[in-house]
Amino acid sequence: MIARSEILSQTTSTLILPKTINGKVQLDISTISNRNTEKLGSDYLSVFVKNTKEEYVSNAIQGRYTVENDYLVFTPYFPFEKGMTYVVRTKKSDGNYSYQAFQVGKKEAVEKAKVVSIYPLANELPENLLRFYFYFNTPMKKGQALKHIQLIDAEGNVDNHAFMEFKQELWSADGQRLTLLFDPGRIKRGVSTNMELGPALLEGKRYKLVILGTWQDVYGQELSINTTKEFTVVKAYRQHIKVDNLQIEQPKANSYDTLNVYFDRIIDHALVQSMISIEDENKNLIVGHWQTSTNEKTVQFIPENPWQNGIYQIILDSRFEDVAGNNLNNLLDQKTDAKNSNLPQIVRLFTI
Repeated sequence: MIARSEILSQTTSTLILPKTINGKVQLDISTISNRNTEKLGSDYLSVFVKNTKEEYVSNAIQGRYTVENDYLVFTPYFPFEKGMTYVVRTKKSDGNYSYQAFQVGKKEAVEKAKVVSIYPLANELPENLLRFYFYFNTPMKKGQALKHIQLIDAEGNVDNHAFMEFKQELWSADGQRLTLLFDPGRIKRGVSTNMELGPALLEGKRYKLVILGTWQDVYGQELSINTTKEFTVVKAYRQHIKVDNLQIEQPKANSYDTLNVYFDRIIDHALVQSMISIEDENKNLIVGHWQTSTNEKTVQFIPENPWQNGIYQIILDSRFEDVAGNNLNNLLDQKTDAKNSNLPQIVRLFTI
């Protein structure tokens, strides 16, 4: 049971507000008779964000509901923001609602909101491109992406059905990286959506990806200016990444040389850190940092310690993908019978 001393003085006696960004909102439900815990949720407890006009927005922030002892507990999918004003709506015994505002900490000085980068960086992208990554310098408001991102062809036509619409947008934990997927139905050949609407991207055509400046971050700051990425569409990637064909520029012994691995296509930069590793002949992990080059076809490993003479193996998780979503086992839109189709890892050796 939670001590009553933890209840903030400005709230009702049944509501416990978070004190940290990772906190939870808790509602005492002990007085609810014959309560069905499966039905307890947003109707009894919802959290909103106040906008710049000091009004809570129409859509409650998303999170998980659990019942712990006599409390209905709301845990947001993303941490609360310092200095952000939230409004908690709770259901009273008479069926009406009450509202309570709160903040967690003080608002810290933030930079003016802006788009930092859009991946892939390349200006020539395959027809079956699967996703874009958008990086911002401050946490952005969630649930706004498809209202503020447009795909426009050379004739000025906006494709309103290019991207996949998820109930929950795909944000990093800090709210500064958005992953936006093209609708796979527009990519996969023979699928009804593809046959009805055609591919979102067509080889040989030019497009603009526009992020509208009206998009706000969680502090109410607008991006202010439109951000545009222009690119040309080239031939689709319809083959596996073939590890045996990778070119390697290997380092010299007793050096901090960068190991360069050259791919025949643009790879998904976000998977590099988690899906590639290097071990020595004794299976010791080589510590260092992975990154992609500016052309995004070269993966670079920078070691923390000098290279030693010996045999090394580059280990690639078979789920490692190119920008079209093709991994080392299967193509995005076609299952294959490749001999390595069930291997969880694929290894490439090199010797110093």
